[in-house]
Amino acid sequence: MKKLQTLFTLALLMVLPLAAGGACSSSTQKQVQQHADDHALLSATYEVVAQQVEEIAKKDKDLMRLDIGSHSSQFRSVIIEWIKDNGLVLGSPESLNHPYRGYTWLEYQVVKNLPKQGYMFFTHGHISVRDKMEGLFDWQLIDEDSVVCGYPCKKAKTSFRGRIWTVWYSPLLPYSDGPWKFCGLPGLVLKADEAERKLSFKCKKIEIDTKHGIFLVKKNASPMLRMESDVLDTYRLERALELMKLEKYDPTAFVEEIHGGMSAPDIKSARTLQVTKNGKQMETLHHTAILYEKTAK
Repeated sequence: MKKLQTLFTLALLMVLPLAAGGACSSSTQKQVQQHADDHALLSATYEVVAQQVEEIAKKDKDLMRLDIGSHSSQFRSVIIEWIKDNGLVLGSPESLNHPYRGYTWLEYQVVKNLPKQGYMFFTHGHISVRDKMEGLFDWQLIDEDSVVCGYPCKKAKTSFRGRIWTVWYSPLLPYSDGPWKFCGLPGLVLKADEAERKLSFKCKKIEIDTKHGIFLVKKNASPMLRMESDVLDTYRLERALELMKLEKYDPTAFVEEIHGGMSAPDIKSARTLQVTKNGKQMETLHHTAILYEKTAK
């Protein structure tokens, strides 16, 4: 019985939404009646290349979009948004038939300046971390030029939580923002590379006034029971790093840590028992997670 409950809970973890889609998304309306907090004045789509575990050298690629509104921004997977907009279940066989061939999804997002100005939320599945943006990055500006996605760019470097980053930003795009957590430069970050080549971002497309909805994720540790709650659970970064290590090393133990005593009756449909991640049955992986923030400092 305990094994059955664990399988149910693992299935649930795979199908829970990471973020609401666009303001007119039918799937969003079905999942959470949530209006957009802001709308995009500029949208930049990045190719993200990430190695996720030490044991697998192959890197995953995703297309992720940064929507910048009048007072906030949101960075999320284009593929996950497509899956939600088409009413599919994340991790189901149908969700693998997305139109972005050669790409998979990375299960995190970053929202800046919501619900409070000056703060950002990083959300990975059920793990959310809040950061104060002021002084988060200590940038070294470098007198070098390049062109990324058709925009002239300047170079900058930083050491951030155990990793060295080189980025290119464009002063012609006057947004102190960028993919992932990047912020604090006098222009939009269009390209970023981590020194060990574990993670990189490169802008592929920039669109003006797309009006994509910008949302703060509303979820917590019991999403099936409290889906419409305004509460966003957060962890200290130290604890979040521990949980992300555990997720790759032992998914069953990870689910038990996150959900505690959630039992099979909390699952509304037995069909979710067969839902798997990326089309493969979940197993105890014992993989070593690559953390893009090695330390909390």
